[in-house]
Amino acid sequence: MPASEGWRVGGIVDGESARPARTIEEAAAAVPEGATVRLSLPVNAVLMERMRLPSTDREELGGMVVLQLEKSMPDTGDEVTSGFEIIRQEANDSELLAIAVSNEQLDSLCEPLRASRGLPDEVSVFAVQFAARFPDEETLALIFRESDSTILAIAQKGKLVAAQTCLTTDREEFLTELPRLLLAAELEGAPVNFSRVAIERELSGWVDGLRAQFGITPVDRVATDGPLERGPVNLVPAGWTLEQEQLARKARMRDWLALAGLIYLLLLLLAAGYIIWMQRQVGAVDAKAVAAAPAVDAIAQHKARWSALAPAMDPAQFTVEILLQAYKSIPPAEPGNPASDLHITIFSQTPAQFMLEGEAPNGNMVIQYENALQANPNLKDYHFEPATMENLPNEHVHFRIFGKL
Repeated sequence: MPASEGWRVGGIVDGESARPARTIEEAAAAVPEGATVRLSLPVNAVLMERMRLPSTDREELGGMVVLQLEKSMPDTGDEVTSGFEIIRQEANDSELLAIAVSNEQLDSLCEPLRASRGLPDEVSVFAVQFAARFPDEETLALIFRESDSTILAIAQKGKLVAAQTCLTTDREEFLTELPRLLLAAELEGAPVNFSRVAIERELSGWVDGLRAQFGITPVDRVATDGPLERGPVNLVPAGWTLEQEQLARKARMRDWLALAGLIYLLLLLLAAGYIIWMQRQVGAVDAKAVAAAPAVDAIAQHKARWSALAPAMDPAQFTVEILLQAYKSIPPAEPGNPASDLHITIFSQTPAQFMLEGEAPNGNMVIQYENALQANPNLKDYHFEPATMENLPNEHVHFRIFGKL
């Protein structure tokens, strides 16, 4: 906290002692990411009021405390964050210490933290936390400095019951003001018969004067640095809680987006690796195809050669055999008209097909002849296309039939 305003800077980062900082900016810069920040306020930064209220229900007490504080503070309820610690309870009454702080003052103070790593997770009062170190003390006076002031805090069983501020750090001036501070605390209802007085270690030169003031009451020196107890009152404004939740959601969203981006990048890398692997596979297949091309060409040439020689090697494709089967497939002559039989006039053959050309008395005989060719088992390897026919002047039909392998 700013030393010029009397703030005490230092404390705990995740349970370990932090190096004291001179300003809130320096402290904010030194806080590691994700650390828990607990802010302790000085007495003169808050309003403390000792109250006695007719209730023991904590929720009812909270409403009563707000109403009482609104009478004491110029700010409205929405501009103030408050809390209370119960000192003592009886059958129907509660004695408590109410604490309130201005939200505007907190926002201004914690702006460096907000800008660097986020707002504090806990806001308490140093005097309250310091008193909590002594839960076994019946009535304890605590004297310590906060910048240009000296604080007289009164604790019972580890609970702060009153705190008075003396606007000086001079020993003689404080000893002069001490009777007035004790009287003010007594008028507020705080006990002033102390079992012990504890002063911060740096005030060692004040021991004799304090012993003279308090008589036989022992005066001991204690350390004010080191770990602080968690305060019973958390003065974090409601707006901060909402802001922290929004920041947490944004952080989670950033984490999810980063994870999604990482997954997307991994998918891209996997896809790129798969494409590279496929390209290599295709390249390997292409290389094998190129290597096998001469063998494939040789096989194709052998096939073409065997196809060319097939008519000479396969008896079913011999020209004489085909002519014989073509002759055997000619339909018998029509009864009473033997001169009108079907005649083959031209025969030609290639390795892939043969052609029959001739003349028939009519188209029906040509169709019968074509069907007979198709049904001939010795010509089963050939596919016959529909015959083409032309009428001749002598009323006969000229035909052409192709048989293809």
